[in-house]
Amino acid sequence: MPQLTPSALAWTLQDAVALATAWGAGTRLARGTDAGNAILAPAGLALSGQEVTAALQTSPARLFFSFGNQEATPDANALAPLLDCLIEQSGTGFMAASFAAPALGRTVYQGHLFQDGRLAVNLHHALRPALSGRVAVVQHEVVAAGVPAIRRKLAAFKEQGAALALLDAVDIAQCAAIAAAVEAQPLSGGPAWLCPAETGHAAEAPGGALAILSGALDRQTLYQLGAARHALPFLQVDPAAPNPAAQALAWAQTQGGQPFIITASTTPDKLHHGLPVAAILADIAAGLAGAGVRRFVLTGNDTASAILDRLHVHTLETGAATAGLRWLSGGNHHFLLKPGGFGARDLFLGGFEPQIRLNATAE
Repeated sequence: MPQLTPSALAWTLQDAVALATAWGAGTRLARGTDAGNAILAPAGLALSGQEVTAALQTSPARLFFSFGNQEATPDANALAPLLDCLIEQSGTGFMAASFAAPALGRTVYQGHLFQDGRLAVNLHHALRPALSGRVAVVQHEVVAAGVPAIRRKLAAFKEQGAALALLDAVDIAQCAAIAAAVEAQPLSGGPAWLCPAETGHAAEAPGGALAILSGALDRQTLYQLGAARHALPFLQVDPAAPNPAAQALAWAQTQGGQPFIITASTTPDKLHHGLPVAAILADIAAGLAGAGVRRFVLTGNDTASAILDRLHVHTLETGAATAGLRWLSGGNHHFLLKPGGFGARDLFLGGFEPQIRLNATAE
């Protein structure tokens, strides 16, 4: 197995993309065990303990673990074993982390995680059983006191033998103070805001045929699809139909090269449980790529992972910023991965191709 030299690990592909987007153009990320990249994304749907172990065969001066960048509240029980693995195997014995993401409606107060103002989980109680060491909380009043107070508290917790220090945060200003306070920590983790952005180089947006493939089920994506379905060529895939990929590809050939949407996203009452929806979308993507489509806008972590696998894309590099996201280039393809909950109502209409609003289809 190749040795890795990442400066960041990511819980999911979307977490890797969120961090790469924040760092700017020229940031490299790899899925699985590819060597020499700044960000290691999981080969599958979520980072495994084996991938953490492989990554930690070499010890970077500073390691950041990216998680909690999606609309859905992070599963503390699923994260706990990975946090413990990082703390134990990194050699630091101590990690500073925050679950807060105010932009996604997520705050932490006295170690309790709130989503949109509602209590989601007591993080101390959820994480403690899976960790080998003590869990401490840098409480709100310390964070509100600013960077020096946060640093002193972290140093005290480390000296007292704590393994994990959870930082409260209820607004963007407190997040900024936390990011400044932990930037010298050898091991830290949380949403992308917690890791100071690096300066990326300028990049031009890629051109060529564009397809929007959606498998996400979050409300915001469904809302955006609803806004676009009467303005762009739009196909709702039925995963239960005979050979849905072939039907979708035949339909795509009739669209004359203009951007279009193929979606399997739907409301919960219309879901086809047990059908390989992500695999169907991946087959569609492979067919489109074979027909010359080079730009893909993807929604849904499962969908994006399956499509990248199908196109044999394991290493990606960030490029130009578009609509708050960044193009990712891998092989001969370019991707925008839209997180759940991200973007305004008209994102699919104006975010990626400004002329869509003005063409005959949109009138």
